[in-house]
Amino acid sequence: MSLGVAAVTAVATWQYHRWLPSGRALPGTIVAGRVAPAGAGLGELLEARRERLLDREAYLTLEDGSNIRVSFGELGVELDVARTMASALARAESGSLGARLRRAWVARAGGEEIEAVWALDASRARATLKLIAPRVYRDPVDARLDLDRRERIEDVPGRELDVEGTLENLARAGREETALIAVATRAVPAQVTSAMIAAIDVSQVLASYESDFSRHSEGRDRNIAVAAHYLDGTVLAPGQTMSFNQVVGPRKLERGFTWAPVIVDDELESGVGGGTCQVSSTLHAAALYGGLQIVSRRSHSRPSGYVPLGLDATVVYPEVDLKLRNPYDSPLIIHAFVPRKQILRVELLGRPELGKVSYTYGVARTHDFYRRVTTKSWLGSRILKRQRGHKGYDVFSVVRYELTDGTTRTVNYPSKYFPVPEVFWVGPAFDPFALPDMPAGAEDVVVDGKRVGDSTAALSAPGDQRGG
Repeated sequence: MSLGVAAVTAVATWQYHRWLPSGRALPGTIVAGRVAPAGAGLGELLEARRERLLDREAYLTLEDGSNIRVSFGELGVELDVARTMASALARAESGSLGARLRRAWVARAGGEEIEAVWALDASRARATLKLIAPRVYRDPVDARLDLDRRERIEDVPGRELDVEGTLENLARAGREETALIAVATRAVPAQVTSAMIAAIDVSQVLASYESDFSRHSEGRDRNIAVAAHYLDGTVLAPGQTMSFNQVVGPRKLERGFTWAPVIVDDELESGVGGGTCQVSSTLHAAALYGGLQIVSRRSHSRPSGYVPLGLDATVVYPEVDLKLRNPYDSPLIIHAFVPRKQILRVELLGRPELGKVSYTYGVARTHDFYRRVTTKSWLGSRILKRQRGHKGYDVFSVVRYELTDGTTRTVNYPSKYFPVPEVFWVGPAFDPFALPDMPAGAEDVVVDGKRVGDSTAALSAPGDQRGG
């Protein structure tokens, strides 16, 4: 071979490998959004690209137009480096020499592009979807009756996240920036449907109870009426457990409640919603007379004047709740209303009376109270008696059912009422030992949080002592 031929051959070989390098993408090819390097560093480029793309944002979209922002990494979506490289290599080496040279020319002009190949880690995606499921969930709304207007309020199904359906949508979705992935959901049926309440005979009264609120403030009157309004028409499906707090909702001014006395740390203070406990207590009493299962109930920290010991049920939103379960095979409707001035009545409609039901209670033990003296700088040398003291009681209750079929049964349960301290507020110049003699049943004096005396009687009830 002559020197000239050898030189031409060498140049041709160099140009061939320059335009069609072996084992690499065509120079200038755009791979996964980035220009492939002329050398052998495509793997490093794609790995760095994979890391960055984990932070790419996507949006899970709901049918109501709302969305939840997530990252590709959280969804288990990432660039598949190996498969993307293989795709680029296959594109460079496939076809005839002429076709490859034409692609090499196009690649150098920036016209050859290899799409990213994506991988989906289904287990990571499921884990993320389960974490966001509570944000997607929507409670169903039970059907109910407006007994005053004789109107039926239709049920509204809720929704819950369909993880596997959403995972299928994710697999088909685009991988561009701010990609949209449709969230698949399933309907959550209401426990009480419109068809269910249509069959209820509201002329049948399973049980009822009345309480008097004539001795209370105007604010309590209003709160009782508002809470009764929210409760009225509630339907309990067979086997359903009802939460008083969920039905009546938060006691807020914008929901119609107002200021009235509530119990806070053994003393009466003004709070929004005071009086709501009379509604829960009246419902509790009606439920006992109707044979409902009492799932959750707490007595007040002190006896209530509107129901006998053991029949009360305190509620504090959202911490302390009254929960009742319908044990029957037919639905019940709660009718809570004010049939006459300052009388609250709760009826359970939809079934005939059980038979004869009696309620009795006894006091197993009493607890002495104490005197609480608190210094208030603004009182000077004056004294203000804030509250009378009362003993505490350990109470046992017995409900006896004599059913129409001749059978009998009893339900027993305890209640605890803590001692109510006698409370004085005094000015800093007042001698606390100049207060009146200790009343019967009081053994201790506590001045500004410090006990005076030797008695070991309990000073207060443990835990949350709020209530309306």
